[in-house]
Amino acid sequence: RLVTSRAAENLFWLGRYSERAESTVRLALLALESLSGEHQSALPLLNWLDALARAATLVPTGTAAAQQGSGTFTQALIQHLGPSAQGTSVAFNLRALHSAAAAVRERLSLQHWGLIVRADEEFVRDGARAQAGGEISLVAAVAALDKASRRLVAITGAQTDRMTRDDGWRLLSIGRHLERLTFLAQALLHALDAQALSDEGGFEAV
Repeated sequence: RLVTSRAAENLFWLGRYSERAESTVRLALLALESLSGEHQSALPLLNWLDALARAATLVPTGTAAAQQGSGTFTQALIQHLGPSAQGTSVAFNLRALHSAAAAVRERLSLQHWGLIVRADEEFVRDGARAQAGGEISLVAAVAALDKASRRLVAITGAQTDRMTRDDGWRLLSIGRHLERLTFLAQALLHALDAQALSDEGGFEAV
């Protein structure tokens, strides 16, 4: 069927924000797990996580380097998970995904739409719990990210298997693949710069 320019643009960005949200959720989870583990992460891994988190604007400008104090960096990352004007946080990407989907609501199944709405609304609620009363809860933050990750996997499945494969779907797929290639290229570039691939822990993380 005919795909209007408006629908085409929103489907393209639906694909991009689906992938971007998934990438930032996975990065935030990896960073929190690596920085808060019982064993001190190696310097190359910390350098890589710090550079990639800053590139994805998961921490505000001026945040102390992860290498200088993982506790401070972890707190800044958790505080910045929610809606923020300082950068594209996880909540920002989920809200952008929701907005792009709303513009092409008629092309999405009820289940697909429901997954997107719940991913956005639940993360804002769960992220607030991670900072309730001014206290930062690592456990609550990890749980919120893990739930969002599972929602996004389901959203990806709905986009792959439950949509009509017309030109609109092809544009959505192009958006997803462009975003994935951009993120992976950036991750590899920072890994090489930080020499993370020469370290066992860094190699596993990458």
